[in-house]
Amino acid sequence: MTQTDALDAVAFKEAQRTDWRTAAPGWRTWHDVLEAGGSIVSRTLVELAAVGSGDTVLDVATGYGEPALTAARAVGPAGHVVATDIAADMLAFGRERAALAGLANVEFVESDAEALSFDEGSFDAILSRQGLQFLPDVMGTLNRLHRFLRRDGRLGCAVWGPPSTVQFALPVPMILQELHLPAPSSGRPGIFALADADRLAQLVADAGFHEVVTGTVTAVYETSTPQAMTRWLRDVAPPITNLLKGQPTDVQDRIWRKVTDAWQPLMTASGSVRTENQAILVAARK
Repeated sequence: MTQTDALDAVAFKEAQRTDWRTAAPGWRTWHDVLEAGGSIVSRTLVELAAVGSGDTVLDVATGYGEPALTAARAVGPAGHVVATDIAADMLAFGRERAALAGLANVEFVESDAEALSFDEGSFDAILSRQGLQFLPDVMGTLNRLHRFLRRDGRLGCAVWGPPSTVQFALPVPMILQELHLPAPSSGRPGIFALADADRLAQLVADAGFHEVVTGTVTAVYETSTPQAMTRWLRDVAPPITNLLKGQPTDVQDRIWRKVTDAWQPLMTASGSVRTENQAILVAARK
């Protein structure tokens, strides 16, 4: 990595920390919507990684505590979960959720996923829900996660699928067109950076994992009205709202009105907006 690359990576990570700190209040506000959709992803990851009673588990990029809390229920009082994230404010919400759920077996640690440091063979399982795609160095991170696992330890990760399968992101092409912006460059960290299941599986295999399998699961995010869906998106999705950063207020208002109109095809008979969003899953063993 050149010095320029390193400086760019530092700036990128600081922006990530700021983005998710800013989004933390929105994740509190929309917790019910987020978990109604995301809980199936957490449960499936815990199952794929065969997390069980007494296990020690690492959750990378846990955000508000998922799938860490789901794993904590699976490992029980004899097990332990370490939940890590780059954003302190998101972790604070995770701690609140753990306390409300009466889960004392979860430890929350503020750390960049690419700077994690644990002894070799520390964990029975490592999980990550929608975190890997935001890392500049996915391969290096997978190599480190491989070392952190005990012999025969299990990995279970989820990333977003291709754009056509992730309906909450449907407004993105329209926003880019309205602002005359190019599509994000391939290989750059972002929502769809790992949306190719074959490439994801190859990265995991190249990091030394075996028995690599992939699959999909659908997270459904639903709000009561199109206006609420737009508000939800603005509150919880910095990678999308950042597209409008720096634009005049009247331009932002105009585009957000168009986003609200764009939800119409996804409206149900009751007037709610139901988005179906494919998560690609990868599971493997050390």
